[in-house]
Amino acid sequence: MKFRKISDNKFQCILYQEDMKNFNITIEDFLHSDPEKIHDLLETVVEEAYEQIGVDIAGNVMSLQLVPQPNHTLLLTVSSRQEDAIPDLIRPVIGEEGVNTFQVAEEIPTADEIVKQALSIPVVFRFESLKDVERFCSVSKKTRGIESKLVKGEDYGFYMIIIRKSCSERAFVSFIANILEYSDIYTSKELEIEYLKEHGKVLLEKNAINTIKKYCG
Repeated sequence: MKFRKISDNKFQCILYQEDMKNFNITIEDFLHSDPEKIHDLLETVVEEAYEQIGVDIAGNVMSLQLVPQPNHTLLLTVSSRQEDAIPDLIRPVIGEEGVNTFQVAEEIPTADEIVKQALSIPVVFRFESLKDVERFCSVSKKTRGIESKLVKGEDYGFYMIIIRKSCSERAFVSFIANILEYSDIYTSKELEIEYLKEHGKVLLEKNAINTIKKYCG
């Protein structure tokens, strides 16, 4: 684990593959496993943060944000409730700040509650080049139950807007893990998505992944 202090009430931790193996935890566990497993991990991370960088937020209600990284590490951002002033028990965020955000309170939310809220919003992924888009689509399974739109941004990057419709929760989590090997999470904020669609060039309005997959095949 590697730590970085942001403030007296907030820090970041990089969780390496070896760490995840030691904790017997994966990204899917954050959505499908016993929430107590996440709570146990967070307790250890908070203790290590105090020892290594002097940030002490133990005993407070905490917010945890999780961002998968391209090198298969996980970036955790942990803060006290006073720092972020989060009013809800669970607030879904999939964007620049994190893939999934939820509070760790005395009553730990169930996995079903986390899944229901975290997987119900549009997500935008950014690809550096069209070649990366094609590489992802060529290896992607047919995406039934997932709506996909391809947009070329003002910065010449390529953006895939993804909306989960009817696919299973587990299939969608697996899909996210796959697309992150070729792209980075860009945003899930409604205004930013609308700006992207308005100022970017829509290359494929719907069924983008399957259309490109057919073209590449």
